[in-house]
Amino acid sequence: MTRAMLGSEAIEPHPGHAAARKHIPDLGSIYLRGRTWHCEFWKAGVQHRESTRTTGEKEAVEFLRGRVLALDQGKYVGPRAERLTVADLLDLVTADYVNRGNRSGRTLKFRVAPLKDELGHLGAAQLHEANAVETYKARRLRQGIAKGTVNRELAALRRAYRLAARGKHRLITPAEVPTIEMFPEAAARQGFLDFDDFQALLAHLPAPIDDIARFAFHSGWRRGEIVTLRWPDVDRARGVVRLRPEHSKSKTARELPITGTIGAVIERRWSDRLVNTSDGPRVCDAVFHRDGEPVLDFRGAWRKATKAIARPGLLFHDLRRSAVRNMVAAGVPERVAMTVTGHKTRSVFDRYHIVDSRDVPSALERTESALTSDPHAAAIHAAPAQNGQIPAQTAGQAAGRRPGEPIRKIVIVRKGIR
Repeated sequence: MTRAMLGSEAIEPHPGHAAARKHIPDLGSIYLRGRTWHCEFWKAGVQHRESTRTTGEKEAVEFLRGRVLALDQGKYVGPRAERLTVADLLDLVTADYVNRGNRSGRTLKFRVAPLKDELGHLGAAQLHEANAVETYKARRLRQGIAKGTVNRELAALRRAYRLAARGKHRLITPAEVPTIEMFPEAAARQGFLDFDDFQALLAHLPAPIDDIARFAFHSGWRRGEIVTLRWPDVDRARGVVRLRPEHSKSKTARELPITGTIGAVIERRWSDRLVNTSDGPRVCDAVFHRDGEPVLDFRGAWRKATKAIARPGLLFHDLRRSAVRNMVAAGVPERVAMTVTGHKTRSVFDRYHIVDSRDVPSALERTESALTSDPHAAAIHAAPAQNGQIPAQTAGQAAGRRPGEPIRKIVIVRKGIR
């Protein structure tokens, strides 16, 4: 079969063929694939090849020139990154949360949704242009969204770009990851309840929300760890409550002894496990339930109760902070308290160790009491003389010894005397 019989359209020159490739000095080369010109250029030993999307040779050379210039200026993103949108990158975050099994995945959609609405149509490489992120932040604040909430959204966006720039088959280069500035946030919350306020709060909480609050106040467990408890997790014979790893924020199982108030809560819930239905009574598997349905959301009841005790800003998580503080104040070793509450690092534990304003004078009083109860310390810190009268010196003071200072015996050993 001859070349003429194949026809000109059936011929697709190979990129390496001399007739199909044209070298452009100081730039690279262009070559035909079918009727479309492609370009090839190198930078720092890395080869770049892409379609110029044109059939004209002159236009292909100008395209190559623009690519090389963008590469020299650090603005080159490549054809793959040009096709990517911000929405594509946000999908990476969602998939990553699913693969990692993050418990916060159920709230991620609320952070990603406004990002997709406002920025999803932009190219991934265009985010730094036109001040898109700052415009987004300003718009969200005008909508009345709290700075902390905007920061959680921006964190998801930043995570999306880092995922795209990670690994062997990265979608963008690290240089293309934009700098996303967060809003400054206030220090970690330091809310807590003392026992009297807690008792007042319980009076305004309906069952079984009051028992959930009791469990949290005395154990320091998180809300999600408590409301997901099932009766197979409660070993009444051994006297322990087991937390499953999948229900723990730290993905670590732990046990809580059933004692005192926790024991009273468990017994009360055990007696309430039978539920009447249209098919007759049945046993509810959830430890904390309302008419046989697990308790998941009780924000309305919580808001009413906190408002009733004049603490409208109180969070349920403040009960966890209170538990940590109560344990430390009771002299529980910190490592033991961390085991009970499930804290993994001391930094978080220290943040929850809240100091009440009443703790400071109490500490000073204990210090002064310790000084006055020690006769030696009492002599050292004796009150000044009254009416200008100077107390008589003791024998020790006459000898140059300060009050309260122990008597020291000096022994001289002579060696080498003959």
